[in-house]
Amino acid sequence: MTEQSKPITSLMKERYEKLLKLKKLGMNPYSYKKFERTHTTSKFVDEFKHLKPEQQAEGINVKIAGRIVAKRVHGKVAFSDLLDMEGKLQLFFRKNELGNSYDLFVDLVDVGDILGVEGTPYRTKKGELSLWVKKFVVLSKSLRPIPHGWFGVKDVETRYRQRYLDLIINEESRKTALTVSKMINALRSFFLQKGFLEVETPVLQPIYGGAFARPFETYHHFLDQKMYLRIAPELYLKRLIVGGLEKVFEFAKCFRNESVDSTHNPEFVQIEAYWAYANYEDMMKLFEEAVAYTAKQLFGTTKITFQGKEIDVKPPWPRMTMAEAIKKYGGPDVLSLSEKELKELARQHGIEKVRWGEIIEELFEKYAQPNLIQPTFITMFPADITPLAKRSEKDERFAERFEGYIGGLEVCNGYSELNNPIEQYKRFKEEEELRKAVKKEELEFMPMDKDFVRALEYGMPPTGGIGIGIARLASIFTDKLSIKEVLLFPAVSSREEIVNLPDFIPESLKEFDC
Repeated sequence: MTEQSKPITSLMKERYEKLLKLKKLGMNPYSYKKFERTHTTSKFVDEFKHLKPEQQAEGINVKIAGRIVAKRVHGKVAFSDLLDMEGKLQLFFRKNELGNSYDLFVDLVDVGDILGVEGTPYRTKKGELSLWVKKFVVLSKSLRPIPHGWFGVKDVETRYRQRYLDLIINEESRKTALTVSKMINALRSFFLQKGFLEVETPVLQPIYGGAFARPFETYHHFLDQKMYLRIAPELYLKRLIVGGLEKVFEFAKCFRNESVDSTHNPEFVQIEAYWAYANYEDMMKLFEEAVAYTAKQLFGTTKITFQGKEIDVKPPWPRMTMAEAIKKYGGPDVLSLSEKELKELARQHGIEKVRWGEIIEELFEKYAQPNLIQPTFITMFPADITPLAKRSEKDERFAERFEGYIGGLEVCNGYSELNNPIEQYKRFKEEEELRKAVKKEELEFMPMDKDFVRALEYGMPPTGGIGIGIARLASIFTDKLSIKEVLLFPAVSSREEIVNLPDFIPESLKEFDC
């Protein structure tokens, strides 16, 4: 029976027995001692790439640590691949030098184990830069074998559930994680350079707001009140604008009790930024500059490839109103229709929405959004679905709001913030009345926040605001169709039966203290 055909429990039992043998030899594979590294794999390659075939770096001792991801034994010599965060390195073992330690490596070290190795830089006869191992220590014994021949899309669900396994096996996943981290650092650097102050606002809120979304509810026992995980930081950030902090931003972890799909996750991060004495035109300019800056930091150019199409994020981006976009891409001229005619059209399209603006938004998503591949700003959203924005002076049915699209994905949302407390109170009341008129489960709405209105009554300057979806922007920069690929731990069902080694190891083995 090959290793691949053995039951997982049998393989884990064999590894557990190897662990016991290491313990009997006086070795602790989970030692409290740390391992001092002199090099990472990338530093090793950079420093010793000059070595010629069969040449050693005499007199140089290198210490590296990482996970064994391949093992090849050829009699009295063995090769292994060691993986760390920066890459892979070949290890070379020889029995004549290692003696009993060589047998220990061959018999008791498995693929998946984490080793600390010490030796001399060496390039093999075939030209492979390697570390000639003189000494090694097992730092962590892997009791669960890594699946053989397991690659990305063959087991998508396992990749999301066990991201740690995905990162071990899939180099593309490791690259994606690094790119997302660099993207976040670039965006933070951009806002700081522009003079924005990074702040933190409450995640637990007594009144949720800032978006149309169903919240997660909890209960604070000491305060004896219901609390909500925030759906957006918006109302708190605007309180800071009232307080005189004129340019603020936050990397905000938000929570929305909604569906899970390729563009939505119930737990997500967005950047929200607010700029006093600015408007939505300023925020569009700020965003396109931020995206171009980030692209240059990541790739050295504003041109990127997404799903086989070249996209140039260089400013300025074209702008279209929502009504213009619907008409341009084959939809109706919504501005020429009465409300009755629009609702009849919605019925014909199977659109069941309460608000006038929701119907227009649905038509936009149907006709226009898939065509917005090159960076584009869509402006002038219906005011009845934007209760926190200023209405347009040109047409009060619409608000000074925009969304940015790249590759057919919405990546940002912003507007000229409403700073009239009387109008804001009226908008909140309208939301309350609409909520009463329909069944609770049929409508996501924005509740009354009297403290926010009170803050506006002290006076908030004209302000521009924006929210940026980190996961969606990351999916563009990493060329991924689903945000699950850029989230390290996307939401998945917990309905999974997991069997751990202590659940099945024989009683005869449990007497050993491990």
